Amino acid sequence: MGIFDKVDFNNLPKNYNEHDVREDIIAPLLNMLGYSTFDESNRIIREPRLKNQYTKFGTKKERIIIPDYLVQVNNKNAFIVEAKSPSQNIREGENVDQAYSYAMNREVQVNIYVLCNGRELNIFDVKKNEPLLSFQLANATKSDWENTYELLSPAAFTNPHIFNYKPDYGIWCLKNGMYEGEGSLQFFYNCYITYVARVEDNLYTFMAVIKRGDEELLASFDFDISLIENFMKQIPDNLKYEVKEGITKNPFRYEAKSKEESFPLSFSAYLSDTVVRNENEDYIPLIVKEFLI
Repeated sequence: MGIFDKVDFNNLPKNYNEHDVREDIIAPLLNMLGYSTFDESNRIIREPRLKNQYTKFGTKKERIIIPDYLVQVNNKNAFIVEAKSPSQNIREGENVDQAYSYAMNREVQVNIYVLCNGRELNIFDVKKNEPLLSFQLANATKSDWENTYELLSPAAFTNPHIFNYKPDYGIWCLKNGMYEGEGSLQFFYNCYITYVARVEDNLYTFMAVIKRGDEELLASFDFDISLIENFMKQIPDNLKYEVKEGITKNPFRYEAKSKEESFPLSFSAYLSDTVVRNENEDYIPLIVKEFLI
C-alpha cells in the first residue's frame, strides 16, 4: 500500500496517540479511497457538530460526543470513522459501543462504522455483531485493501453491483462461440432485475444474473428509448412509480434494496460487438431487441 510505505506499524513511536492515527493513517486512507474535505460529492467532515448530542438505547438516553470523521457520498451520510490510540481495544467493548452510538445517532444514521488504532482496522455494520472486515495493518495483504475499497469507496455506496465479481455473460458468450449482432438473438424469460439506469438521453441499461448450468453470470443489457414504453409495461403496478421516478430524475437509476423491490422482465437480445472497459472490469453488453409483452 504505497501511502503507508513510510509507516512502520510494528514500531509506532512510544507516545503515538489517536491524533497521530487520524493524521498518519485515517486521513491518507480516506483520500486514497476518493474522499476529500473539498469534494462536495465525496466529502470528509471532521468532527461534525451534531445538534442532538444524545442517542437513545431503549429507555436509556446516552450522551455522545462526536465522531472523528463523518463521510458523505452524494450529500448523504455514508459511514463514520473513529480513531483510537494503539493501546485501545477496537475489536469489542466500550470503544466499539461508542462508535456504534455515533452511527446510530439520528443526525448521522449510517450502517457502516470504522475504527482504527494504528495497529488494526475494523469495519462494522450496525446490523452485525462481528466486523465485516478486520486486519492488522502491519500484516495487511492486497486482498485486505481491496476488501476495504469494496466496503468504503464511493462506488460501494453508489454502484455496489460493480463489486459483484460474477463473470460477465457477454464475454462468456463470445468465448463460447456466439456471434455478435441480431443473428445471435437470444430469448430471456422472467429475469429478475435489481438495477436499471439511464446512461444517456436516449439509452438505458439494466443488469440481470443469468444461469448457465451451475454457473451464475452477470449480464448487462442496453436498450433504446424507443423501447421504454414496453419496458415500463412489464413492471408491476406497485413498482412503476418508483422505477419511473428513479430513471427520470437525478441520479437516474433504480436499485432494488430487497427481493420485493426487484421485478421480472422477458425480452430478446443479441450480443453487441463492443467491449466496454472501465477501472473495474471488461464486459460486453447485450442489446435488447424487444420486450416480450
